[in-house]
Amino acid sequence: MRFLTYDVKPEKTMEIEKKTYEISFMARTEEDATVPAKYLKQAGADILSEQQVEQVNLAYPIKKHNSAYLGCIHFAIQPAEVEVLRETLRFEEGILRYTIVTPPFLEVEDPQPRGPRMSQEAPVERQPASSNTLASNEDLEAKLEEISDSLENES
Repeated sequence: MRFLTYDVKPEKTMEIEKKTYEISFMARTEEDATVPAKYLKQAGADILSEQQVEQVNLAYPIKKHNSAYLGCIHFAIQPAEVEVLRETLRFEEGILRYTIVTPPFLEVEDPQPRGPRMSQEAPVERQPASSNTLASNEDLEAKLEEISDSLENES
């Protein structure tokens, strides 16, 4: 997974700095997926990056919908405006689910490809069992017969 680094310095507006946030959302239709960006612009947010919206199948129905349009937007806004944005989106019928977080914007590369991990240790060699320790079928049958005879005699 890769995260992008943004070299955007928050603007000072009325002595309050803007902070960076990320909103991830699921919308009913592709048209409804444009609603969060519209509200962000109305709130005076600076949109830093926007992920292309894609349709996904849901693991379980949300408000009777089996699929939704998933999107993600990174933006900078004054912290006081985030609560207003949450309340606005809460009552928007086209938005099925959303979350607003303050993620770390770091670029991270996976050092190894994903997949099954193979051990780098040398395999352990096993010594074959000696022929003295293995019992033959005749010896086992004789021992079982001896045990069954002793159980019959006790009864």
